[in-house]
Amino acid sequence: MKYCQDCGAQLKGRADKKFCDDYCRCHYNNEINRNRDQDFKKINSILKKNAGILEKLIQQEIKTSTVHLLSGAGFNFNFFTHQLQEQNGEISIYCYNYGYMKINEEQLMIKQVTHSLSSK
Repeated sequence: MKYCQDCGAQLKGRADKKFCDDYCRCHYNNEINRNRDQDFKKINSILKKNAGILEKLIQQEIKTSTVHLLSGAGFNFNFFTHQLQEQNGEISIYCYNYGYMKINEEQLMIKQVTHSLSSK
């Protein structure tokens, strides 16, 4: 005997049936996706906050900062979107189009990607 994966009702019909109706199928899949999407939203929120902190510095024409200052503003160094290797071999770390490059253990150079990601 097979039972609905969502509500547990006994299934009738095809041997490979997993849900009793469209409502249960949609509800089951929405629950799975809701949990996954909540994790994505949390991570994206951290990334947006990081980018916002760097963007404010760029707008204020601040070109260098410190790890301590960014941490104090709520920057989370564990989350970033990508890394780019500069011509000099140094690595810049980005949150979307705003990033930083280490000058030394405490000092950071604030950067902005200037190219567009849109396809032409």
